[in-house]
Amino acid sequence: MPSSPDRRITATLCAAALLAACATPSPNDTPPSQSAAPAALAASREANRPGRTPKGPAANISPAQALTPQAQGQRVKWTGGINAIDTREPGRQCFTLLHATSDAQGVLQWPRDEQQFVACGAGYYDSKLVAQFTLASFEGRVAGQQTVLNKPVPVIEIEALYLFSDCTQGSENSPECYSGYLQPQKP
Repeated sequence: MPSSPDRRITATLCAAALLAACATPSPNDTPPSQSAAPAALAASREANRPGRTPKGPAANISPAQALTPQAQGQRVKWTGGINAIDTREPGRQCFTLLHATSDAQGVLQWPRDEQQFVACGAGYYDSKLVAQFTLASFEGRVAGQQTVLNKPVPVIEIEALYLFSDCTQGSENSPECYSGYLQPQKP
């Protein structure tokens, strides 16, 4: 019969082998990120397609600061909750958002001095993924301003849209629980 240290070594080696076997996917396993999804959802998730992923550093300015003439053309990245979605002209979709900031831990904060912004771009985003109250980050260039609720707000031209998921752990495989960069569907 093995001594006590030998038993511990044997037990440790067995536990390590079991953990390695559980962590190694078999060739027939499909990763959750590749699970079957409707074609429209799969097409809108082409996150690494050139032209719709981040294009470089963004200016660290707020929507209120983007109302100045000097902000025109600056690249920004703003996060917020979608208040409204509408079509301004054929083939373009616009989002009105309540601006949010992140604290040191990356948790979204809603400033007391409510700021809104509008993000517009070519194409349409899947309504199963992007809807009213959805949390998203928009990257783009300041392209002007408009009036929302009798207040001037900046408008940005969308270069990239990052969708946050509010799904609970364990439901990540549901198509509605996707998070990441989205591609617009062609008009």
